[in-house]
Amino acid sequence: MRKLLLILVIGLLLRATLQAQSADASLTGRITDPSKIVIAGATIAVINSGTRIHYMGVTNETGTYYIPNLPPGRYRIEVEKLG
Repeated sequence: MRKLLLILVIGLLLRATLQAQSADASLTGRITDPSKIVIAGATIAVINSGTRIHYMGVTNETGTYYIPNLPPGRYRIEVEKLG
């Protein structure tokens, strides 16, 4: 009985570990101008070339952005900041 319980617990732990894995990726970066000054408030568009789905983000006060949950595919990145 004890051996069966141990196997059950190990099985549950392995299942929980496998479910936590994902094929999606995330993208992070920092936007600066040619003189290396950070650009806060820039809009980042990560566009899937196959599906044309846009994933959006905005740079923070240090010019850093983070775009999570990107499915596998080819992408292009567009950055825009008015002014």
